[in-house]
Amino acid sequence: MNTPVKRSYHGCARCKRRRQKCDEQKPSCGRCFNANETCEYKIVLKWNGRVPRKTKQSCQEERDICALGLQNSNGTNVSFENSNCKPQKDFDPYRPAILPPFNLKQPTSTLNPTSRLLLHHFITETSKISSSAYIRDQICQTILPMTHQSDSLLYATMAFAALHRYTLLNELPAQFMPENLVANLIAFSMRCLRRDLETPGYPVQPLLHTIRTLCHCEIFSGRASSSWRVHVNGAGAMFAEIASRRHLDESEYSFWLWSRWFWSIQALSATTDAGKLSELAPSASYIDDGDQRYFFDTYTGYSSDLNIVLMEIGLLMHKDDVETLSLSEEKSQCLEASIKYMIHRDTEFGLVLPDHILLDPNMTLQFQASNKAYQYSSLIHLYRRVRGLRSSSPEVQGCVRAILDSISAITPVTTLSPWILLTTPIFTAGCEAIGQDRKLVKELLQELYFTLHIRNIIRALEILERKWEDSDNLEYLPGKVTNDTTNAVDSSDWLDFIPY
Repeated sequence: MNTPVKRSYHGCARCKRRRQKCDEQKPSCGRCFNANETCEYKIVLKWNGRVPRKTKQSCQEERDICALGLQNSNGTNVSFENSNCKPQKDFDPYRPAILPPFNLKQPTSTLNPTSRLLLHHFITETSKISSSAYIRDQICQTILPMTHQSDSLLYATMAFAALHRYTLLNELPAQFMPENLVANLIAFSMRCLRRDLETPGYPVQPLLHTIRTLCHCEIFSGRASSSWRVHVNGAGAMFAEIASRRHLDESEYSFWLWSRWFWSIQALSATTDAGKLSELAPSASYIDDGDQRYFFDTYTGYSSDLNIVLMEIGLLMHKDDVETLSLSEEKSQCLEASIKYMIHRDTEFGLVLPDHILLDPNMTLQFQASNKAYQYSSLIHLYRRVRGLRSSSPEVQGCVRAILDSISAITPVTTLSPWILLTTPIFTAGCEAIGQDRKLVKELLQELYFTLHIRNIIRALEILERKWEDSDNLEYLPGKVTNDTTNAVDSSDWLDFIPY
């Protein structure tokens, strides 16, 4: 009896296009490697066994999507006009609420055209806002299937996709306010999240990734409000509670992905204007062993031990008691030595990658540049916002030059690359840039936006241009907050901005 040939459905795009057998090796299959061609593994979502046609809708058609209803997991239509899921002022999804029971075992019903469009856009376009093809594949393969069980994650994912699609097709809205469809999807996701948190025995992973996705929606919208911090604080409280009462399977990739996001967003938010950390964040008992051993994190674009340094800098920045001030100089010297050691270590010995990560030479070069940019950004925060050095000081300008030189060396901007991580160091360098460096910062941010279509990048550029205009008329004093925007026309707009 002849053994049937095992058919492969996961070959690379080139082999599929040429109808050739693919050995599915990564990062490059054998055929692409021998032909010296780019090897890419694309994920295509099929509906009822058919691949949706790739059509570009007009702006009017895109606006018409707002009028369409959506379906929840029990198959009933959701009308945002008459539901109690509209956005509310000061809405906190982590407060207890009474909502109808949710049957986790019942899968998501057949999706309507709007939902299909948004999920297809997420897979084919939005998911490209990842630091590598490997990260993108893991998001689509391990997290996206959870949307079939979790309404909150489904609506959060669709909101993220809708936000990116609107930005891709239309002009930016006034005051960076999300379109109605995006706002409604976020609000409904938050309502479902509140219900899920009250459901006994609800799986942890969908909840964590819903929070992460909602946080990305709030930040990438460019609103610069404190909404994103609500999710960060909620994630911290939830993680602490879960860790104290049950075992988390940290071997699952989806949890690894979430934990890398969580510690990174905690660290980066510590150096914002309103970045005072909660008591949970700097606690060593909650920082996983991976940070203490240190490795290069391909999700965040820098070595994992930098998170602890950024948190320490944040603590020094936002504490003004006498005891802290008396020790800040000694502590800042230790932090400076630690950062300079990291720079020397990673330059001399290369990046320490986890065993399951393989990078080609070009991607390795880009990640090295990203790592170096983040390390010098942390030095800028230390020099300017802890020690109070002037922007024009040799130490600060040396860091600005190192960041811009590293980033400029890996142009042009591309998706599925470390470029999606570089808004933070470019903004940090831009806050202290002078002369022609400001022009370079502006060019980098503009190129970054036109490639990635993330609204927060344009918001970052607006803040920098206001700061540059103010600094031309006012000499900043030592110790002044680096990205201070109190001279802006409406400082409430920038109250809680994070360059992410």
